[in-house]
Amino acid sequence: MSSRRVDGRLTGIDGGDRREPIGGARRVLLAHDAAAATCDALVRAIAAALDDVEIVDASSIHDARLAVATEAFDTCLICLDLPPAPIGGARLANELVNLSYPVVLVTRSLRWLPPDATALRRLPWIAPDASAADVAKAIAAASAECDSGIRPRAALDELFEEADPSPAARLRR
Repeated sequence: MSSRRVDGRLTGIDGGDRREPIGGARRVLLAHDAAAATCDALVRAIAAALDDVEIVDASSIHDARLAVATEAFDTCLICLDLPPAPIGGARLANELVNLSYPVVLVTRSLRWLPPDATALRRLPWIAPDASAADVAKAIAAASAECDSGIRPRAALDELFEEADPSPAARLRR
């Protein structure tokens, strides 16, 4: 296992050239508040859950965005304690889901999610003191396409157009 901290700033996530994972190692992004000891045990649980893993420790939204912009990740674990908590972690998780990254939320309760973050409620989540077995199960669930992929919705106009039996709607078709 290798672990390192990412320091830097980036104003947004771009889909630039990302480094591919090294060898057979799985690359995991752990974004959390490094000033708090909340997620310290999680690093050991990730290492125990995955055989060959590189853990990239990002201590801010900017660090996580920089890491994602420059590297490929197999899974992203996002703690809702990431400043400004819990909005910072929720915002980052939403950005990563929109980029089709497998995301696992790290929190003791989903009640910390903002009310409008309904898509994030479908993601797997673990407590910061989760066991290696729980971490492995959550990462497997996030990696499954149906669990972590948030599919775009059809435009409302398209939905209403199909349901509209009026003559004007039939002419538009």
